[in-house]
Amino acid sequence: MSKYVLIGIAGVVSFMVILVTYLQRTALEPRVLHSNVLLLESGSSLRDFAELMVLISDLESPMPIMTWVMITGRSSSLKAGEYKVSTGDSVEDIVTHVVAGKVLEHSITFPEGFEFRDIINRLDTAKPLFREEGDLSLDLIKQAIGTDHEVLEGLFFPDTYHYIRSDTPVSILRRANKVLQVKLQDAWSGKDDGLLLKNPYELLVLASLIEMEAVVAHEKPKISGVFVNRLRKNMRLQTDPTVIYGLGDEFTGGLTREHLAKDTPYNTYRRNGLPPTPISCPGWDSLFAAAHPEEHSLFYFVAKGDGTHYFSKTLKEHQEAVKTYR
Repeated sequence: MSKYVLIGIAGVVSFMVILVTYLQRTALEPRVLHSNVLLLESGSSLRDFAELMVLISDLESPMPIMTWVMITGRSSSLKAGEYKVSTGDSVEDIVTHVVAGKVLEHSITFPEGFEFRDIINRLDTAKPLFREEGDLSLDLIKQAIGTDHEVLEGLFFPDTYHYIRSDTPVSILRRANKVLQVKLQDAWSGKDDGLLLKNPYELLVLASLIEMEAVVAHEKPKISGVFVNRLRKNMRLQTDPTVIYGLGDEFTGGLTREHLAKDTPYNTYRRNGLPPTPISCPGWDSLFAAAHPEEHSLFYFVAKGDGTHYFSKTLKEHQEAVKTYR
């Protein structure tokens, strides 16, 4: 090998050492100045990314980080999304996160007892979510979850769901519905023998009543037993939450005799059996209680004002309890 080749190789090696040393100082040592959220839009170029890095760190120019990403073979691996960056993070840390697609996750919670309209309102104000006009229309939601039900009440399991910026409201609803289907099937397949309910949907309806009547979890099986006892005797359920649900926006607080007398499909003081649909989103405890009602001879209950109820076997006993607790 000629000395000229050796000199050339040595020159290249020296240049690479100098380049790497330079890039380590100019591209890798800079740190994020302030905690922030880095948003790399879909379709962003390497230069776009590098210019964002200049904005949030003490990088002086986009060129060093562009060069470093290119010579390390990652220029085509940057993934769009939101990334959480913290004060003191190195530029290399951020490049690694963006290449791995470790995007920022957000969360949204649907509490037990939420109505469908509450869920829609929460989704409508949730940020950030990818939105399109009409993305929360009933037709689109029904198509997304594959249901023929005209009323979507109760079809979404109450829980906390995590999402990223590119998710849509409907994608979250689809997940919540899939969870509900699994939970409902689990409850139905394990239900007590001889349960009067005809199908999983009726169990869901009953669970929604239990959800709205029970404040403390340990009373749910007992309340379920009261409802089942009344159904067996063909007694009207006479549960206030169904009346309130049927009144809709007309109800502004304080249930009156006029409210109880108004006939709606959900007024269980005037109509026998279960209401036509759920009235809320029941949690697992309520689904389980609907599938496993407590066996007893109780037919009435009244709220005691402390979150618990007084249960009675007879109408006379119940009327005395009402005088005591109301």
